[in-house]
Amino acid sequence: MIGFHLGFSGDVDVDSQEAPLASTYGVNVRSDIPIVPYLVIGPFLQFGAWRPDTTPSPDRSYYVDIDLALRARIPIHADSVNFQLWSGVPIGLTFDFLGEDVESVAGMGFGWNVGVLFGGAVHFTPRFGLFTELAWQQHKISHAGDQVADLDFRLAQWSTNLGIVFRN
Repeated sequence: MIGFHLGFSGDVDVDSQEAPLASTYGVNVRSDIPIVPYLVIGPFLQFGAWRPDTTPSPDRSYYVDIDLALRARIPIHADSVNFQLWSGVPIGLTFDFLGEDVESVAGMGFGWNVGVLFGGAVHFTPRFGLFTELAWQQHKISHAGDQVADLDFRLAQWSTNLGIVFRN
């Protein structure tokens, strides 16, 4: 599956100081390996661009999530199309690259993420379909400080994923 990621406004916590989080934009790619007919597991890679919603507006920072996603699904078979409904949990590692506005810490940070998602797909052919999801995700990221203490971020937001399903 290949999807467009839109994170709605949320919260960003920078060293225990909370601020609003602007919308996040990105893409994700994932694959599923069936464990049993109603349970799949697979890699979930996501790229996102985020920034606090403050004035003046800072440069966007970027993250890459490398997750393992476990999804429980319900396949629904109809005469002309097939459907799927699911809920799942992506959990994994986050690599974060700060924008140019932050100079006192290392440009690349490391952390983890966890979320919950609910979605569905419609399969027009056995090899092609469309999907949508509603998800909540939290990232916790730490950047090492060069001359000051570490800078820790917590991002939390609701998001939606819209995309295409391919089947081999």
